[in-house]
Amino acid sequence: MKTELREAMTSGVYVEFRDGVGNTVGQALYTDWRGRPVPAVGDMLASDVPGASTPKASASAAKLSGCVIARYFELQTEADGTPCVWVRLIVEVTSGRRELKSRSSVTFSRN
Repeated sequence: MKTELREAMTSGVYVEFRDGVGNTVGQALYTDWRGRPVPAVGDMLASDVPGASTPKASASAAKLSGCVIARYFELQTEADGTPCVWVRLIVEVTSGRRELKSRSSVTFSRN
């Protein structure tokens, strides 16, 4: 897999899960993403999302999965002046909410 420079330098990833009409149903934040490829538009992504807003929602974590429909890159500056890149992924949820019994994780497909 070829990884672009801006993806290789990614500091963190913010994931926003949306339902079919564009409502946010969950969010996840990964602050240490360095060195891993960023899912591309069209990739499937699954992530543990605490307190996801879906039918039968509870305070526990749920696993949401869906297709990445957009991604945005933002260059920021750390307190010491070094640049860092943050990525915002918009994921359209394709499967229902599922209660989790294991550790937090994130997975995505490779096209």
